[in-house]
Formats: sequence, C-alpha cells, structure tokens
Amino acid sequence: VLQSSSLHSGSQQRFQYSRAILVENELFLSELRAFARAKAAAGYSQEELQETFAFLLFDKEEEAQRVCQSGLRVNSSNICTL
Repeated sequence: VLQSSSLHSGSQQRFQYSRAILVENELFLSELRAFARAKAAAGYSQEELQETFAFLLFDKEEEAQRVCQSGLRVNSSNICTL
C-alpha cells in the first residue's frame, strides 16, 4: 500500500520503509464519522466523501507515538513531510 500510494510515479521506488503501523483511534474515528455524516447531510457527493489515506514521515518514533495518542490537527504541528 505504501509503495503504490505515491502521487509521483518516480518516487515509488525511492523510499524504503522499515516499519509501518496502522493506527485506529476510536475517538478520532467517531469524530470522522460525525464529520462525514454532517457533510453528507449538507449535500456532499459520495465522491467528495470518499476516504483517502496519507502517510506521515517522522524523524523519531516518539513523534509518531505522540500523534497516535493526541491526534494531528490543522496548524497544530510542525510536521510537514506527508
């Protein structure tokens, strides 16, 4: 999934990953579901509501753990490698 998710085909083979972790936080998932329900009620199309995935690159495991525990909000972090 990581290799095939690159937006630029030239980048697909340039990265090697030692470990990837899928994080599912029930609190954040319930917020996402509520957000999606509100958007659907407001008339957004299924295409606009379709989920997509992004991958964050961290320099330190501690940074990843912190985001997994507290979430990542717009303008709340200096993380910029997506």
